[in-house]
Amino acid sequence: MLFAERGFHAVGIDDIGVAAGISGPGVYRHFPGKQALLAALCDRALSRLLDGARGISAASGDPRASLEALVELHVAFAVDEDALIAVWARELPALSDDVRRALRRRMREYEQPWQEVLACLREDLSPAEVAVVTGATLALLNAPSVSSSRLPRDVRAELLRTMALGALLHRPAPP
Repeated sequence: MLFAERGFHAVGIDDIGVAAGISGPGVYRHFPGKQALLAALCDRALSRLLDGARGISAASGDPRASLEALVELHVAFAVDEDALIAVWARELPALSDDVRRALRRRMREYEQPWQEVLACLREDLSPAEVAVVTGATLALLNAPSVSSSRLPRDVRAELLRTMALGALLHRPAPP
């Protein structure tokens, strides 16, 4: 992915065209510009995650199984789409305020099934604490995407899975 390799501002419309097998100006038949392409990439990624999360929350009555499935969904995305996550993290400021707000709104929609399931499992947490734990866990899962990891996919996936479930389910020892 060119944006991941070089950065949004260093990639020209001709570079995008060459990578897509068309002329640079041909890109404009599909997108009004680079910003729209970046927005579409981010939106498509969020759609995949959101559709997956909604399907998980609708399919299971077992909160623990739902949480594990949500973690698995995001872990698979994080290890398979690490370049896209890195672009999201680094290039979000290149998007307009309206697009950023829309993407953040969709991200909150994605977090909602996580929070609902976690609230069932962690009655010791307030709704605000559930939101913090959920957001921090998703950040934990996305963090390796912005660094170069040489670990094999299955090793990265298992580490992320274990860390995420530990963060979500850990109960501090009573004082």
